[in-house]
Amino acid sequence: MDTKKLIADYVAGVDDITSLIKSLPEESYDFIPSKADDWSIRQHIIHLVDCEVNNYIRIKSCIAQPFSKVYVINELDWTKNLDNRKEDINDYLALFSLIRKIISSFLKSVQETDFSNKYFIKEVHNEKEKVTLAEAVQIYCKHVQMHIDYINKIYDEYKGN
Repeated sequence: MDTKKLIADYVAGVDDITSLIKSLPEESYDFIPSKADDWSIRQHIIHLVDCEVNNYIRIKSCIAQPFSKVYVINELDWTKNLDNRKEDINDYLALFSLIRKIISSFLKSVQETDFSNKYFIKEVHNEKEKVTLAEAVQIYCKHVQMHIDYINKIYDEYKGN
């Protein structure tokens, strides 16, 4: 496994999401797409960063408390039950950047073998899944891209209205 590339991809997510958001007009942040239960751009960013905070603990737990069970948020409940419309996206992007900076520095100090040998246990719907340190980083690399894709679709719909 190329852990240097994995860490670089993880860090690159900061520029990817930040440059996208900075290119959009603020008026588009709270546009709700026509698809039922879709989220606004602001809600996607807040969700992305809430998950990143959770993953911060997960990644560190792989080394601090390997093989432990981790907390899993219900993303639909978090988005539905928290009124995120007034929160500052720039604050969230700053937190996202700081977390990724701290974690990337941390990951550079981790032994190569720990990326595949250390894991946490995630339980969802009474099913347990072992997630290695490498998988946790990969998941969150993909998580950013998934939300970039959603945000682009939302913005396209916004422009069409």
